[in-house]
This record gives sequence, C-alpha cells and structure tokens, in this order.
Amino acid sequence: MRRAALAAWLLLPLASCRSAAHELTAGPGGRDAPRAFVEALADRFGPIDRDPAYDALRRKLNRMSFAPSRGFDDPAAWTAKGPGWREVDLVGRGAGGAYRIGVRAAAPRPSSPGSYWNRIRLQRLGAGRYEWTVSEELAVGPVAPSALALALDVVFRAAERMESRDSRSAVAAGFPRTASTLGLLLRLDTLALERDARGSTYVRLGVRVTPAGIKDFAPRGAAYIEKYAGPLTLQGALVDAQGATWWTIEAADRLWTLRLRIRDGSLVPLAGASDRRLPARLRAVGDISTRMGRFGVGAKGVTADVSLTRTGDEKGISARLRREPDWKLPFLVETLLDSPLAYPFEDAGTQVDWAVRATDRGTILTGLYRTRVRETWLLRWLGGLMGNAIDEFRAGAEQEVDRYLRDCLLALRDDVTALAAAP
Repeated sequence: MRRAALAAWLLLPLASCRSAAHELTAGPGGRDAPRAFVEALADRFGPIDRDPAYDALRRKLNRMSFAPSRGFDDPAAWTAKGPGWREVDLVGRGAGGAYRIGVRAAAPRPSSPGSYWNRIRLQRLGAGRYEWTVSEELAVGPVAPSALALALDVVFRAAERMESRDSRSAVAAGFPRTASTLGLLLRLDTLALERDARGSTYVRLGVRVTPAGIKDFAPRGAAYIEKYAGPLTLQGALVDAQGATWWTIEAADRLWTLRLRIRDGSLVPLAGASDRRLPARLRAVGDISTRMGRFGVGAKGVTADVSLTRTGDEKGISARLRREPDWKLPFLVETLLDSPLAYPFEDAGTQVDWAVRATDRGTILTGLYRTRVRETWLLRWLGGLMGNAIDEFRAGAEQEVDRYLRDCLLALRDDVTALAAAP
C-alpha cells in the first residue's frame, strides 16, 4: 500500500502536466497548436539575421531613445512621415533556415505562425518634447487564449495537490528537456508549498541566476549577465484597492523569489480570506536598483495602475505609470534632471500593454509601449549610459543569448508536444 500511494503521488504531477498540455490542444489546431505556439516564440526570440537597413536603424534608434532630435529629420530612418510625426515598419519571418527581420514600408500584419510586425512612431509634441509609440504583433498559430488560461489553472490545481518534497521531481518529470536546458542558467533554488486552515496553498518559488552554467558555450553572454544581473535588486508587489497583496517578488544576489497563494486553481490574496478572486484593476509597486558602469542607478516607489482583460478571445494586461518615482542617480544628476524625468509620468503617463488575442489571422501576441521624452543635455548623458549597455550586449553577447534562448524554447516545445501526445 505504501508503494502504491507513493507511486500515485509521483504520477499525479506528471498527469497534471499532461492535462495542462491537453488544454492547449483545444480548438481547430488540435495537437499541432502548442507546437506551433512555442516554435513561433523560438523563431522570433532566437538568433536573427538582420537586413543591413535594420542593423543601421537599430544603431540610430539606440542613440535617439533619449535624444529623438538626433534622428527625427533623418530620411533614412523612416518609412513614412507627416507633419510632426515619423514612422518605420519592420517585418520578420523564417526563411531558408534563418529568421530575418527587415525594414519595410506599410508592412502587412502577421498571419502565419512566427511572422512578426513592428511599427515605431515618433511624434514631436513641442520644443524638445517627443512621444515614442511602439506597436508589435507576433502570430503564434491556432492556440486559443482561453486554452492558455485553462492550462495555467491546471498547473495551479496540480500545485495544490502536490507535496513540497515532490515538487522538484514533478518539474523534472513533466519537463525533462526544459529543466535540463533552462536549468543551466536558472537554477530552481526553492519550490515550497504550504497549506493553511482556509484550504489554500502558499507557494514560494525561488530561482537563482547562474551565469557560470552557460559559460562554456556562451562566454560573452555569461559575462554580460554576471555584470548586469549580479548587482540588481528588486522588491515588488501587486495590491488591490482594498489593500490586499496578491503576490510579491524579490531579487537580490541573483536569487529571484516569488510568493503567492492559490485556491481552486486561482490566485487569492496572500493574507486573509481565500474566497476572493483577482480583481480586474490592481496596482503594482516596487523598488529597483542596479549598477551601470561606475554608477549606481535605481528608482524607489515605482507605481503602475494595472488593468486585466479576461475575455474568451483575449487575455491581457495593461499598465499605466503616472507617478514619478524617487530616483537613485549619480550625485547632483537627479537635481538637474528633475523636470525631464517627471515628464514621462505626466498626463497619460507611460503605457505598457501585453495581450494574447484571437483574430481572423489566428492567435496574435501583441505589445504596445508609449512614453514621452523631454530632451536636455543631461538626459542625453543618462541615455548614453543605457546606450552603452545595449551596445555592449549587441557587440557579442546577443547572438549567444539568443541561441541559448532558442534552445530553451525548443526544449519546451518537445516537452509540451510529448505531453500533449500522451494519453
């Protein structure tokens, strides 16, 4: 009886992984849907063959991020323009065994899995004032947004039935290829499950970033991650209008820790009653700091108003940042930059939207980013710090990291495909 019970506990997580994979097969795409979904991600976020025009544009956009006037009137940077605005379109698709992104005027929206569309718009609002708007879409095939949500529910329900001592083996059993490949860089440090008297389960997930694990095949990528991820510290939480906290996240010494609480396959508040469900409007708050070169930089009291979309055809999150945080910047810089750094948070503020949406072109992952810039020479200097970090990444680490990310996603594809095919 003991052996039978132990076998049942070990098989339960694997059966739950299979159930989650089966949810992804719902709809006209069937068993091919999850495979197409992950392959689209692997193609887009793996190594990219960039057209020369796009390579040149990337360098210009990097210099223009905090100083748009540097390229606003550059005719080679844009595919469309009008009074006070400029636009450039990008397209991406797999071809000849490689994934290519290039500049194209009036680019078509994506439809085949893995095809990509990106529009960058720069509008001049006044003297030294600009607004960036970036829209992007990635076609991911026939997997339904509702199926993705149901798969997550299945994973949560599995966690509620699992014991902490079995959690690591469950991950390895359900996703052996992913655990082996991704585990080189992201080591599962903690996966603790604790039940309470209200019938809910507390989850503490700790993942440690280990750049040394990819050093043999991605030395420049490992060095870059070590340099910039090592000093990063973060404290964040998601709260609602009643003051309840729904999850927290912390990062320090390369250890990222997520805390949440679940019941009946859904998130519930970390404390108090467990019969509430996640509301559609919340607030994300947090502090973040790191080092860039010789300087410590960061922000305290970062606040975003968050809205959730949870319809059958769309699952999405929208964040609006309308409050200037307390900046941590090099000596005297914050005082001199006060007005320019407040500008992105005025009026409509800075916007970040992500969604997965069912359309007549199939399921599309969408992103929308909008922010304002007020130019000063000091803001150009601050932008230069960030630009240098981006240039450093692109100089050698980018290709290695992209190749590794593709390997991780292809491992996930194979695991999900195997689970979906299993009875």
